[in-house]
Amino acid sequence: MSLKNVLIIVDNIDESIDFYEELFGLRVITRMEGNVIMSEGLVLQDVDVWYG
Repeated sequence: MSLKNVLIIVDNIDESIDFYEELFGLRVITRMEGNVIMSEGLVLQDVDVWYG
């Protein structure tokens, strides 16, 4: 078994993207309304989408 993706619920998508780009060198693969898929399997989701 191996880990494929990690989902992190965030308050601010843009700040979170900047953080993971700068700290870990990740890049955005796909950006959809309230969701961002980054390299290395990181998925960011806006807290408002999570709670609906």
